[in-house]
Formats: sequence, C-alpha cells, structure tokens
Amino acid sequence: MQNNVKEYNTYSKRLTKMKTCIICIGSNHNPTANISIAVESLSCLFPDILWGETVVTPAEGISFTVPDYHNRAAKFTTDMGISELKSRFKEIEKACGREPDSKSTGIVPLDIDLLEYDGKVLKPKDMESDYVRQALAYLK
Repeated sequence: MQNNVKEYNTYSKRLTKMKTCIICIGSNHNPTANISIAVESLSCLFPDILWGETVVTPAEGISFTVPDYHNRAAKFTTDMGISELKSRFKEIEKACGREPDSKSTGIVPLDIDLLEYDGKVLKPKDMESDYVRQALAYLK
C-alpha cells in the first residue's frame, strides 16, 4: 500500500504544471550584501533561476533624496502559488532587515517583487518603470 501512495505522489507531482515567474529584486541599503543573500536564497528555492546583471538606478517616484537602488531581474519556474511565493519573498526580505516602514523612509534593505506569474503581469506599473525595463533587458 505504501508503495502505491509513493507512486501516486510522484505521479501527481509530475502532473503539476510549472509556472514561469519573473521577479525584480532591489536594495538601496547595504545592497551588495543584501542582493547576494537574496540571490543565494532564491537560487536554492528555484534551481533553474536565470539572473540578469545588476543595474544601479536612482529611486523613482519619491520626493526626497535616497541612495541609488541596485536592481536585478530573474526568471524561474515553480509549482508554488502566488501567495506562497510572496510569503517566501517576505521571509527573505525580513532576513535582510526589511521592516514594514522601509519604503516610507526610503531606505530599503531588500525588495522582491513578483512581476509576472504564468504569463500574467501582476505589476503593470512596475513593468513600465525604467529600472525594471533596464533589469529585464539583461534577461533577454
């Protein structure tokens, strides 16, 4: 009986459709270390992840001066759902020192945005921003 359950679990996993995802990570506080932590963590979670080069850009959409952002885009496949992905991303952000008020202060240790999931754009405004377009250009 146990072998049948094991075989079924293996078979059902093969039937799970893998979803293609595009993310962009960014940091303007200790960016070299925080981007490295994110790359290592995400590469362990998603072994097929493809990374673009780091792009350094000024902050967009804020009225006060903050350090430049280091941004990097990536593409990977997963069988995780959107909510599980976002939860994992939040854990990595927190591990790098991200706090709920980070964006409002302009100091962001790490931000991981799920831009596209299974062909559906989740953040159309971000996809149009210069920093994301520059980062995505290195994935092509």
